Amino acid sequence: MPSYDNLNWEDQKSIYIYLHPNVNGGHIIKIHQTKNNKRSLHKCSRQIKKNKHWVTLLIISTAYIAVFANIQGFKAMLPLVQDEFLVSRTMVGLYTSFYFLSTVVIAIFSGKIADYLGTKRGLVLGVGVVSIMIILHSFAPFFGMILFLAFFTGIAFSIITPSVNKGVIDLAEPSKRSFSMGIVHGGGGLGGFLGAFMLPFIGEMVGWRIALLFGGVFAVIVTLFILRFYQPPASSTNSETPTNERSSTLKEDLLALIKNRYLLSVFAMGVIFGMSISSVTGHYSLFLTRDLGTTATFAGLGLGIFHIGGVIGQPLWGLINERVFHGNRRKGLILLGLLISSLALFFGLVVSRYPFSNPVLLLFSFLFGFCIMGVIAIYFTSVSELVPKSYIGVATGLALLFPRTSTIFTPPLFGLVADITGVYAYSWIILGVLVLSFTICFIYCSNKFSGDITSN
Repeated sequence: MPSYDNLNWEDQKSIYIYLHPNVNGGHIIKIHQTKNNKRSLHKCSRQIKKNKHWVTLLIISTAYIAVFANIQGFKAMLPLVQDEFLVSRTMVGLYTSFYFLSTVVIAIFSGKIADYLGTKRGLVLGVGVVSIMIILHSFAPFFGMILFLAFFTGIAFSIITPSVNKGVIDLAEPSKRSFSMGIVHGGGGLGGFLGAFMLPFIGEMVGWRIALLFGGVFAVIVTLFILRFYQPPASSTNSETPTNERSSTLKEDLLALIKNRYLLSVFAMGVIFGMSISSVTGHYSLFLTRDLGTTATFAGLGLGIFHIGGVIGQPLWGLINERVFHGNRRKGLILLGLLISSLALFFGLVVSRYPFSNPVLLLFSFLFGFCIMGVIAIYFTSVSELVPKSYIGVATGLALLFPRTSTIFTPPLFGLVADITGVYAYSWIILGVLVLSFTICFIYCSNKFSGDITSN
């Protein structure tokens, strides 16, 4: 980008001011008007728009950072919570189930809400309510109250993902959508790492309740940050004033979407993501402490490294999908499904049975997160590209229904198998077989119904 000094040509005839709105508060760029400077002005404008693109993505991602820092941080502290309330591993698994139970109930409605409110209002509402729920977690007198609060936390979280996806699709051009989606959803991995590493560390020093208070206050600050700094792109179809442009009902929207059988086959990969992410985040800390004998702090670090793998994996898998598979979302999803099933079987057959050093365990944690979290960007990009833009919110809500339904049943069953057998080895093996089965189902159905593919 030309600097001010470079634009200050000797043959200047006049000075005019170019004001680009919504960039750094509307900073003024002074240039000297000549017959040749219009090209430089356009170049400046393109560079400003490019910078604004990445800044906007980072602002959107802070919503995920705040929410996942608290949710995953609390899950990493579950050994401390379990010790205080003396509950079983099956009961611990119910936290994830209650959290996602509400998200399943209102998943489709949350998409409609995101279409109505717009990205900014949806993010502010979602993150703000989550912050309040997390603070209330810290005052819970018994575990049942925590499950009750988890239910309402899930309702607030349901609004965030459709709002995030709508913001990305409105902002990014098709060739950059998967990568952009990966960057934004990578905020969830970064937040998960910060929460999973920091909150157990604080929790062991001053108690898990005080640690959650810190997390809740952090989410409040992020809510105010989004409210102040997020500005929708000028070309966005999403107005920050609530609108209801389409007169169709929710039922009519859903009937239009489910006619696309290829879209329904993609949802099978959402089930894979839901089973994998809920099992790992809900039980990984307990697996490391109870089965492998690590400390709670190391278990939190392991879960944090899992999320770091996700931070790197989401944009990188998006980039791989764009560059290596030339935007073929199907190939990327199939590869990830096979990798996740292989890793789950490896944990059940090898990691659970043989001793490994702590650095190697952290490496395994990273690889698990790199692959599991990598599904998110490709999955949501694929769904968003298979429907018209006016249906993105509802389609995202429908897409969330499948992974979140699986999160209701998988964590308690994962823990139940561990309670019955005394170890998590068989839980990992069953998870690997299920993921492989759904991947094979997707391979068959996506090939059979490829004629239903449409794009927005």
